[in-house]
Amino acid sequence: MRHSILLIISGSIAAYKSLDLIRRLREHDVEVRCILTAGGRKIITQLSVGALTGNTVYTDMFSLKDESEMGHIRLTRECDLVVVAPATANLIAKMATGLADDLASAAFACHQQKNTGSPRP
Repeated sequence: MRHSILLIISGSIAAYKSLDLIRRLREHDVEVRCILTAGGRKIITQLSVGALTGNTVYTDMFSLKDESEMGHIRLTRECDLVVVAPATANLIAKMATGLADDLASAAFACHQQKNTGSPRP
């Protein structure tokens, strides 16, 4: 059985380490889909993440193309696990309070609701 992970990459300087995480997961035949926050895009590129995952890299909750093809709800439904690496203080605060004002926090809230029935961690 092939596992699937949704990796949320936020804008910490440690974002570059997520590229190695993706590579290691792929070595174990794990399918990796990524959400790259606006801050994350300042550290690493969508191109490098997409090349390592072999999948589209999602960045915008209001992208007509991404929402019509996948959507943040479908992204979380099709994964076994959501991993946030690295997690900035800003993203952790959003998750703790249930604020879902961007793709990363909305996907996390959706995943929490799917697994616990509550949008809060």
